[in-house]
Amino acid sequence: MAGIFNLQIVTPEREVFNRTVRQVTLPGMQGQFGVLRNHAPLVAALDPGMVEIWDDQDTELRMAIGGGFFQISNNQAMILADSAEMSTDISLERAQEAERRARSRMAGQMEPGHEMQRDRAEAALKRARARLRVASGR
Repeated sequence: MAGIFNLQIVTPEREVFNRTVRQVTLPGMQGQFGVLRNHAPLVAALDPGMVEIWDDQDTELRMAIGGGFFQISNNQAMILADSAEMSTDISLERAQEAERRARSRMAGQMEPGHEMQRDRAEAALKRARARLRVASGR
């Protein structure tokens, strides 16, 4: 079938997705980017954010990832994600609470010597925002 390629998404716990798709848009470290069939071989680091997938029936699927890596070669694409959740699996209330906790932790880490804790709080905030964005359909 013309215009499709295989996309597999795995986390340390399980395979989350493995289907043919027409397009995928990803949250790269240097900004968002899209991939279609016959893309040049590529390996890219991913930020926490939203992955948008258009399957072989042109249905749009959204997923929140917690960062990771993307690889494509010979129309075989793979996302190795720290975490991945489909929009239908995300609790909006839990995501809002996670965002509140991350903001609170960041507010308490303003003094010198807390850089590592601040980095962890910032990463948690990015993950929470991605989950909120995916869950709310934005």
